[in-house]
Amino acid sequence: MFGNKLTRKQRTEQLLKKHSIAINPNLPEIESEEKANIKSPEEIVRRAVTAFITAQIAIDICSGNGAAESVEFFTPIMERFGLMGELTDGEKIYFDPSECENISQDEAYQMQWRLEMCVSLFWACGFRKNMDFPSEITDITKLIKLIGGCGSFDELMSHVKMRTASEILDNADAIFRMDWACVEARIRNDKSISGRLNHDVVVEQHKGFNWLIGAYDAEDWDSVKPHT
Repeated sequence: MFGNKLTRKQRTEQLLKKHSIAINPNLPEIESEEKANIKSPEEIVRRAVTAFITAQIAIDICSGNGAAESVEFFTPIMERFGLMGELTDGEKIYFDPSECENISQDEAYQMQWRLEMCVSLFWACGFRKNMDFPSEITDITKLIKLIGGCGSFDELMSHVKMRTASEILDNADAIFRMDWACVEARIRNDKSISGRLNHDVVVEQHKGFNWLIGAYDAEDWDSVKPHT
């Protein structure tokens, strides 16, 4: 698309120019294929599906629906996939009938945004065909149907079509530079710097990619940070 002689950074910068997004030429190169610590397909699916289902409970809480009823519905799904042991400390409360009713609207709101972190993972393992341009919240309808239609973790894994390391790093590089533009736009109070990017979507997808490739030692899902 951009020619084989261009570096990953140069290809990304061409993409950003196409979408009228500001560029910081001083940002470093992202990890090479040799240095990237990309998670295994099983690790990716376990983390993505666990976080995805947890976020569904958060959505119900934000919608004013009973948290306990939501927990009762989603717990058997988690058990079917053998994922209860995958819950992080921050996720466990969402499956605790005695504690979930105490989750605040703000906490649930933050948790539901992790759906965009999951999008990066679902794309990497092939559950999504494309990484859409992050100008609006991702439509997760097809993911709900895919996950809900699987009867076991093995069936989930049968849908994996893992992207290459090069593809993953290309997208990680793009979201890294997009996030810088979003931060700069906020600091300068000038939306033209970040073009049509949705800042909230970008930061969450950036966090997802950081976990995916192990950037900045991003291993703890609850505390992954974007870096620009």
